[in-house]
Amino acid sequence: MASPPHVVDVIPFKERYSVTTAGAIALCVDQLAGVSKARTTVFGTAVADPLQTARLQSVRPFFFTTRLAAAYVMGWEALFYFEGVRRALRAARPDVIQVHNRPLLAVMLQKEFPDIPVFLFLHNDPMSMKELRPPKNIGGSLHRLAGIVALSDWIEQRLYEAAPAVPRDLVHRIPNVVDCAAAAETDEAILAAKERVALFVGRINGGKGAAAFAEAAARVLPDFPDWKAVAIGAFQIGTTDCSHPSDYQRSFLAAVASHPNIAFLGPRPFPETMDWMRRAAILAIPSRHAEAFARVAVEGMMNGDALIVCKKGGALPEVAPEASGALHIEDATVDEIADALRRLMADDQDRLARARQGRAYAASHYAPAAVAAMIEAMYAAGKAALTAKH
Repeated sequence: MASPPHVVDVIPFKERYSVTTAGAIALCVDQLAGVSKARTTVFGTAVADPLQTARLQSVRPFFFTTRLAAAYVMGWEALFYFEGVRRALRAARPDVIQVHNRPLLAVMLQKEFPDIPVFLFLHNDPMSMKELRPPKNIGGSLHRLAGIVALSDWIEQRLYEAAPAVPRDLVHRIPNVVDCAAAAETDEAILAAKERVALFVGRINGGKGAAAFAEAAARVLPDFPDWKAVAIGAFQIGTTDCSHPSDYQRSFLAAVASHPNIAFLGPRPFPETMDWMRRAAILAIPSRHAEAFARVAVEGMMNGDALIVCKKGGALPEVAPEASGALHIEDATVDEIADALRRLMADDQDRLARARQGRAYAASHYAPAAVAAMIEAMYAAGKAALTAKH
């Protein structure tokens, strides 16, 4: 029997493969590695508390380069990181390289290692990436890659807008792996654990709608004294520090302080966040941010939460459509969020029906084993495509 392939996941320099400060990319990488047959190594910045100690190989930037033109597109910090990654890959010689959210880094590594398939995973809106915008657009070079993973139809269409020349057969639409312990439990066990909690999980910024959630909760909770609202999230990516709030974050904190049944817990480790999702009856995702996948919605469905979802949150309404039981709102205004909270808090039967519907939808659309099989098929297609190019 052939040994499993060695896969190296290259995460962005500022991403942290950390228990306390992991972002969505690090969590996706970790959970994909957990269900994959491959032997996975994660290349990233050193952290004190890696999600999996044996899996992380810290990469030190290498401060010598002859690729001066690349600095114009990617910046010096990213270029020095590339040089460190390149040196580490020469020693590792993996079977597959997966680059997350860095198109130029992926193209440069494919040129550097022409016999190793390099796959680019897009976790954010391609139209927002400086490498895929004029005048630096490198979209015409993406055909060199073994494959590109788009987490949703929304992000795939945005890729074609940013890089019209990308070959369609190079792109694989594969959702994130979302591996929640709650998915293996029965509906009865999950729903019996529910408390009267409305939860927000996400970065505390305007696009995610944290302040609107807190203001809406402050309006509604006086009429529902047995309910409480809880918000979890970081002020900035990669840090637990909430001591230097922006003006927006101050307005959020003021809304939290306006009612005794609203709590802000700051960023919490992933297992603790999942515990809050398991306890919460409602998960509000009032994001107007261009969500590429919105894994928080899938986590909420698996944990039996009734979802409130903004229709203008990028791929969010695609990931959690009305068929999943999610309650859709148009613009995520304070009024709309308050109305949605009031509706779900007041009607136990409707709330529970939506929770059951969401769990069934998540099980049929986002099962980790099915996603892992898609990845395996992509590896085979990518290797064949790379062979054909030589």
